[in-house]
Amino acid sequence: MSKITIFHIDDHHLFSQGLSSLLADEGSFDLLGYAGDPDEGKEKVKQLQPNIVLVDYFLPGKNGIELGKEILKGSPQSKLILLTMEKSFPVFEAAKKAGFFGFLSKSSERKVVVKTILDVSQGLKVFLQIEYSDENEEPVMAKFRLLSKREKEIALLVVQGYSSNEIAEKLFLSLWTVNTHRRNLFKKLAFKNVAQLSALFHNMGET
Repeated sequence: MSKITIFHIDDHHLFSQGLSSLLADEGSFDLLGYAGDPDEGKEKVKQLQPNIVLVDYFLPGKNGIELGKEILKGSPQSKLILLTMEKSFPVFEAAKKAGFFGFLSKSSERKVVVKTILDVSQGLKVFLQIEYSDENEEPVMAKFRLLSKREKEIALLVVQGYSSNEIAEKLFLSLWTVNTHRRNLFKKLAFKNVAQLSALFHNMGET
């Protein structure tokens, strides 16, 4: 039986060394390489065409979700797993939409790492399930879940630095429509600026 080929992109060297050691001890895995630079990682994945690509969320110059989209253009058969300490609903939503097959917390136990990679290699979608209830859900996260699909899409693009004009062009919408959605989502979240929206995507949603 052929081994599952894996490539790892992460600028946290100590974590990468530990993960490399873990993967090397598993007979089912073949770690093809590692890159700390996102562009270097993208090119190596294109050359090696691994079964699985482990992508850190916080990378120099771009986030892992944007990098994942670029990777899939050069290696569409590779299955992507996002690595992060985040437990943010918006990040999971964005990762799923970008084509990722799974999520792994950097604090995951060995057995969870192994099982996630094995499941994803078989085509299963593996994302952390966050349980919500009216009693314990963060109010801002409850509000975010009530946004429309289009509002969530525009919120993500705003956080990524796109202007309203650029969003309109990207989504084939009128500028008026984009601005209306933008005003509505900020109103629903009770946010006053983009910094607060960025904080939601990058820092909130922890359980």
